[in-house]
Amino acid sequence: MGPFQFDPEKATEALLYVARRVRDHDLYATLKVLYLADKHHLHRYGRFIFGDAHHALPHGPVPQGAYDILKWVRGDDGRRYEPARHAMRVEGNTVMPLRDAEADVFSSSDLECLERAIEEFGRLPFGKLKEITHDAAYNATHHCAEIAIEAIAALADDQVRVPLIQHLADPHPGE
Repeated sequence: MGPFQFDPEKATEALLYVARRVRDHDLYATLKVLYLADKHHLHRYGRFIFGDAHHALPHGPVPQGAYDILKWVRGDDGRRYEPARHAMRVEGNTVMPLRDAEADVFSSSDLECLERAIEEFGRLPFGKLKEITHDAAYNATHHCAEIAIEAIAALADDQVRVPLIQHLADPHPGE
C-alpha cells in the first residue's frame, strides 16, 4: 500500500479523460499513459494524480485501482465503483467513455501531466509502450507485486531524486 489515498472518483475521471484521447480507446494504452502521467507528476509535484498504487503486471506497470475499476465495469472481478458503470463501457480491451471527464476534479498540475503523457505516448503501439514502461522500477519488482514508490521516485533526474525521496519518507517535516 502506497503513501497516498486512492480516490476512485478521480481515477474514473482520469480513465475517461485518457481513454477518449489515446489510440483506439485502448485499455492498455490508457493504463500505460496513466502510469507515465503519474510518474511525471510524482517527479515534478511529489504525488500521484489519484493516489493509486502501481503493480508490475506481465505487460508492464498499471495503476491497480484504476485497472480494477475497468475490470469491474467489464464484468470481471475488480474494484466495485458504481459511478464508473454509468460513465463508461469496457468491451474486451476497449474503453468507451459514455460522457466527458469532469475536468474540475483535476488540479492544473494533474491536467498538465495527463496532457503531456497523452501527447507523448497516447498514440504509440503496444510494443513501444511496453518497452517504455518496462523501466528500472518495473524491472526491480516481483511479478504482480506493488512497485515501491521509492523505486519510481528513483527514476527522477539527479537534482530531483534525493529531495523527492526525502519528501516521501517524511511528507510533513517538523510535525
